[in-house]
Amino acid sequence: MDGPPLVTYPTDYPLKVIGSAADDFATHVRSLVLRAAPGVVLGESTVRPSSGGKYLSVSMDARLESEEQRRAIHEALAADPRVVYSL
Repeated sequence: MDGPPLVTYPTDYPLKVIGSAADDFATHVRSLVLRAAPGVVLGESTVRPSSGGKYLSVSMDARLESEEQRRAIHEALAADPRVVYSL
């Protein structure tokens, strides 16, 4: 499908990552993102537990410069066994 890009770079790209509840999950997510796309600037993380407490949702903005960074981040999150879902 050709056409104009859906995202114009640079952009503050919202990330939401859900995984099993653990004290270090937010730090783990930030580490995954920074390894996948070195130099990306991350905003503050917001962490929310699920209603049952089994999962955590980590939300943050990432300042992306390219589509390649966005793809690398999503690939790294999808490959990580601690991540259940990412948007």
